[in-house]
Amino acid sequence: MKVLFVGNSHTFFNDMPQIFKNICAEKGKDVEVGMLAHPGVTYGWHFKQFTDLRFALMWGGYDYVVMQQAAHSPCPAKEETLEDGGKIIELARKFGVTPIQTMPWAEKRDPDHQKGMYDIYNTLSEKYDVKLTVAGNVFEDVFYNYPDINMYFVDGEHASPYGSYTIAMAAYAAIFGESVKGLAPNSYETYKEGFKNVLDKEEAFYPLDPEKAKILQELVDKHEFGK
Repeated sequence: MKVLFVGNSHTFFNDMPQIFKNICAEKGKDVEVGMLAHPGVTYGWHFKQFTDLRFALMWGGYDYVVMQQAAHSPCPAKEETLEDGGKIIELARKFGVTPIQTMPWAEKRDPDHQKGMYDIYNTLSEKYDVKLTVAGNVFEDVFYNYPDINMYFVDGEHASPYGSYTIAMAAYAAIFGESVKGLAPNSYETYKEGFKNVLDKEEAFYPLDPEKAKILQELVDKHEFGK
């Protein structure tokens, strides 16, 4: 199986697609990943570039494309997301690639923004019959109920290692329809020496607390499967 991740810095932070690949490997699945992601770009930007996206979807042999819209400032309007997201969804399906939409998460400073995100992406899901991941749902649940788990990088927008671990697990659950309970807490490790964030000056290693990782696994299952 091959999975393409299309998005922006929220997609590539902490090498999230590699975390997804690691989770797949731990689950015994042979999955290759690819990525088209640039800082601060929107669905409209990706579609206007067109050549890279079209070539990847047509010739890349991908089975799924996991989409991530720019969701923080500047945040595209609902109408823009529906229009441009719809174009990418239709393009993917034209070439036999199944689209999966990431549910974004609100900024740490503005948790009420999550309501607007639910409105936009639930509408997108209904309009184009596209599957949503539960990433944003878990971020919100953690914010209100598990404040000792820091889901954010220092800017309060990008994901921390806990956040990226959650985003990757949510993508796995959405694609495979399987529980993520019981995963190793450090599935997020992208390579043994550690990883480098776009804003990090030095490589760093971030071991996840096993109990916090277990809570995140349970929350992904709760929001994806209702259990």
